[in-house]
Parts: sequence; C-alpha cells; structure tokens
Amino acid sequence: MSLAEDLLDPQGISAVSAECVAFVGDNQTHGVVEAVTREYFAEPIVRDGSVQQVIEFLSESPPPQVLIVDISDAPSPLTAIMSLTAALTDDTRIIGIGAVNDITLYREIIDSGATDYLVKPVTEKALGAALQRTDEPKAPVSTEPQVQKQERIAVIGSRGGAGASSIASNIAWTVAEDLKLKTALIDLDLEFGTIALSLDLEPTRGLRDALENPARIDSLFISSATAKLTDNLNVMATEENLTGEIHYNPSAVDVLFEALGRTNDVLVVDVPRHAYGVRQRVMELASHIILVTELSLSGLRDSIRLLSNIEDAANDAPITVIANRTGNMKQAMPPSEFQKALGRKINLQIPEEPKQFTKAANTGQPVVQSDKRSKASRALNRLVKKTIKIEAKPEEKGTEKPKKGFKLFKKG
Repeated sequence: MSLAEDLLDPQGISAVSAECVAFVGDNQTHGVVEAVTREYFAEPIVRDGSVQQVIEFLSESPPPQVLIVDISDAPSPLTAIMSLTAALTDDTRIIGIGAVNDITLYREIIDSGATDYLVKPVTEKALGAALQRTDEPKAPVSTEPQVQKQERIAVIGSRGGAGASSIASNIAWTVAEDLKLKTALIDLDLEFGTIALSLDLEPTRGLRDALENPARIDSLFISSATAKLTDNLNVMATEENLTGEIHYNPSAVDVLFEALGRTNDVLVVDVPRHAYGVRQRVMELASHIILVTELSLSGLRDSIRLLSNIEDAANDAPITVIANRTGNMKQAMPPSEFQKALGRKINLQIPEEPKQFTKAANTGQPVVQSDKRSKASRALNRLVKKTIKIEAKPEEKGTEKPKKGFKLFKKG
C-alpha cells in the first residue's frame, strides 16, 4: 500500500500527514499539478475537486504541509481561501488556483494567509516557483492596532423628503472632484433609494445579496456592484423589487466598509431610517454623522428622536445638524425656535433654491456640479471643508497615466 493510500485509509496510518495534497477542477490544471508536484514531493496526492472536497479530506486526514486548491468555482475566491486558512495551522502552506486575474484579489488572498495565488492556465514554471516560495518563512503578523485611515460620513434624514440623499450626493461629489480623494457613495435604502436616479445611473446589482450574506463581499463583488461616475467617485445604489422582505445582516456593514476602504479614502453613506440593525451599525462605525431636517414640526419631532438614537450609537463621532430648504414661505418654524426646541445648534442652513436644484435634477448632476456659484453649493463646500480631515490630494500635472491591466501578474 502506498503512502497516499495509507493517508486515505482511516484504518491505516492516517496520523501521518501528507507532504502535498492538491484538489483541482480541470484536466489541464490536473496534469500540470501532478507533473510538478512529483518533482518536489515523493508521494503527492492530486485529486479532482475544490474547497468542499478539501474540507471533506481534512475531516478524515491530518493537514498536509502544502495544500493546492482550485477556487475558480467558488462564489467568493477570497472567502474560500479564508475558510481554509481559518481551519488550518500556520504549518500548512496554501496555494490557490483561480480563473480571475485581479491584482487586488491577489493581494487580499495573500493577506488572508495563503502563500500564493495562480491564475489559470497554470504553467509548470509558475507552479514550481510557487512551491519554492512555500519554503520561505512567513512574514510576522503585526500586532499594532489598525488605524482607520478613511473618513466614513453617515447622512440621514429626519423624515422622507428632507433631502438627505441630495446632501449625500453633493458631499461625495465635492470630496471626489474638489479634494481629489477616492470616494464611494453608498445608498443603503435598497427599495426606495434615489441616488442612482438623481445621478442618472443604472442601479447596480448585488448589494442586497451582500447585506444578507456578507461572506460574498470581496474585491470582485465591489467592482461588479459599483458604478463609476468619475475617476474618483464610485456609486453603489440598487433598486430592489417590493416583493419580499430584506433581511439585513448588520455584520455585513463592517465587511462592506472594510472592502470599500481598501480602494477609497472616503465613504459617504445614505442611511435609511428603517432597518434598525444596519442603521445602528453604520452610526457606530461613522467618523462623522450628518442629520438633515426641514424646519417643520414633524421634522423637529423626528430630529429629536433620531438624535437620541444617534448619540447612543455613535462612538464620539461629531454630529452635524443641517436645516435644508431654509428661507422659504412654507418654512413652519424659524431657526431660532427650532434650535431651542431641539436643544442643539443648527450647524448649517441650505437655502431654498428651486431653480438651481431643478436644473441639477434635470441634468442628473449634483447642484455643486451644475451650479457651483449657488448659495447651496457654497454652503456645501464649507461643510465638506469642516468635515473631511484627510488632506486634499494635489493635481498631478505632466504625469503619464498608468496603463491598464496587470501584465506582470498575467505572466505568472
């Protein structure tokens, strides 16, 4: 009986771990893996399969020294690798094989604990180099606390129609285009959100699935679920059918923010008043919270209620109260009376400018883009300057844009 047969025989010497075990999903990869591993190991085990077959194997056999696994069929390649690194000790080196050629995914997989990630079609040279790297010592894991380098701005309206979505869009545009910071604008109202509509964008897909199943969130999901509005501004906004209840998973907010934070300096989140768990988690993670209200009796009542909730959830994050559409004849309360009843100062007033906002709506642009000289635009610019603590990035002149693609990575 060979060592490989003994390893798979529960009555045999299964306590002995194999040097190398591989599970691959196609004939070409199978042939390359088998040929190369036989040059490096005495009795490699090469089988057809993927992550599920690896898990079944590990339930009956000791972990190998080197594990090669095909993750090309996994819904989330990163999650597949993370499930294995969590189940194995540092003594096992993992080499992932996939079909997606993406440098961000590669870095995420390496950061999750894998030794290497190879893109199909795998060559003997690439696999041999990856196996050689399994002999190198792992980099020590840093014990230093992670510093939050991104701004997370949560915008919520006291009532529907208060203008929170408009404020969020204008803030995101100003940060991205005036401060030149990479920005993600996220509309978490999956059923009645208006950000995609107001910016003349097709609603993106996948956000509901991600908020219900956070394990699906990785760099590939982020790229497919966001719409690129400008070089610095990406928008994540969906439009779900009204035929079923959405089961938000509050922990998905952490995963989503972390994934978006890898490529963005600032996150601007339009927060729905419903979905209590998600609303609370966004407030807990926010670096700045903006409450938008109209100067009405109902706006006052709901502002008081929301402020109490926000103050309980926010971890010392500054809170800015914005009075929207001020100075019009329909305004029910003067700012002084509203502030006195609210027990808090109104930090900023956005004046009523129907012509400017109508023009912005008709062109699918935020007002800070369509009419930079309007009073509302100037007020919003002041807000951004006070809110954003990250230094604006200077314009790069005379520099050549990097070419698209990852040619070095493609060579294996």
